[in-house]
Amino acid sequence: MFNRSFYYEYVADNSHPGDYRVEAIDVDGDGEVFTAIFTGPDARFRAQEYADWKNSSQQTLAKAG
Repeated sequence: MFNRSFYYEYVADNSHPGDYRVEAIDVDGDGEVFTAIFTGPDARFRAQEYADWKNSSQQTLAKAG
């Protein structure tokens, strides 16, 4: 998992209104998807913030490597 590149996106969870999911998509491997679920107050904001942070971390690692 450490040498993989992921793209993180947040989406509304269709099964649970008000919840948001952040999906980490393995762009270098076989397309596996890992999911984090955000619920409660400000779920959308927290999911977006997390996805943005993870994507910026990926860019920083790519520049360093």
